[in-house]
Amino acid sequence: MTNNDIEAVGGAEAVAGFRGNHPVLEILEDLVRINSVNPYYEEGAPGESDVACYVEERMRRAGIPVRRQQVFAGRWNVVAELSVGKPERALLFESHMDTVPAGSMENAFEPQIRDGRLYGRGACDTKATLAGMIWAMEYWAARRDSLPRDLVLCAAVDEEAAFRGVLRFLEEDREHRLAGAVVGEPTELRVVSATKGCARFAVETRGKAAHSSMPEEGDNAIYRMLAVLSYIRDREAPRLEGLTHPLCGRASISVGTIESGGQINIVPERCEIQVDRRILPGEQPDVVREQFKQALGAELPSDTVFEVRELLSDWALDTDPQAAIVREALHVAGKLGLATEAVGVPYGTDASKLQQLGGIPSIVFGPGSIAQAHSKHEWVDLEEVVQAAAFYATLAGVQSAE
Repeated sequence: MTNNDIEAVGGAEAVAGFRGNHPVLEILEDLVRINSVNPYYEEGAPGESDVACYVEERMRRAGIPVRRQQVFAGRWNVVAELSVGKPERALLFESHMDTVPAGSMENAFEPQIRDGRLYGRGACDTKATLAGMIWAMEYWAARRDSLPRDLVLCAAVDEEAAFRGVLRFLEEDREHRLAGAVVGEPTELRVVSATKGCARFAVETRGKAAHSSMPEEGDNAIYRMLAVLSYIRDREAPRLEGLTHPLCGRASISVGTIESGGQINIVPERCEIQVDRRILPGEQPDVVREQFKQALGAELPSDTVFEVRELLSDWALDTDPQAAIVREALHVAGKLGLATEAVGVPYGTDASKLQQLGGIPSIVFGPGSIAQAHSKHEWVDLEEVVQAAAFYATLAGVQSAE
């Protein structure tokens, strides 16, 4: 780094003398109060529109140009651009606005602070990161004459379902030449440069229906599925134990659902399972799915009729450790007293789409732990929220990675 004397935004007050009064915490409380459950999981859920309006209004008040990107009816990304005439090093902050349902969480949309933690649905995943990014944008909007790079904030929809928000951003914003991206997710304040991806697919076996009083007249699709399940458990899963990545660990496969039959007195003519295959950096979801299909076909009895159908393809994140965004992020982490080695995580994020499809070197960083995400007692540590806000703002102010 040429700027070895860079000062952490917020300084010691943000990271060492924290007393619970940083403005980012008010933003976080505001966001948690807004129900933004993804409608994919809960019929009638409001989605992200109210959070989008909140982000849009804060950006306008800060004097930052902002626009909407329609993704679904009534659901849109919010894109804010703080341009200072330095697009060659433009940095993207991206965080999703949607959450999973409240489930059995009590008072899910009433933020509660206890023992230095803020509880509420989305507090950890991932409104804490969105709050920090909003604050960082506002911080630099008031100091834009000193900002060494253009900044873009994308508050995206639908990460918890099919990541259509970030895909829409990539479709509409191809003119942006973004030098790097920071995606907000709970990483325990570690810089993440690699994540697993996912190939989800359905496997269907077919048989012949018959009356249950004469099962010999039919071909039970459930029994046909037994061979598929045995193959996954006894052959595919053990094989994947030897397929590893230095940052992300090993690949894995899991059968999550099984469905068959309509009533007890009919031999079922079809059976379907849904499979979750976690892929590693270097693997491609469509290739993994096709290889599974071919290997399965070679193992099943020749008269088995089956089909493999794509459910979801999500790429792995594999950012070069020498990329400027990684080196800058680790430098800032060191200035804030955080871990200075890039790590990998087993879950997926929007970052892989930015890197794999958009060619944008990307990292993942945020407060909180994935262990708290989606849980009945979801929470985030307040001091970590402040540290994350300081990280985002300080990273934005880095002059150069050379």
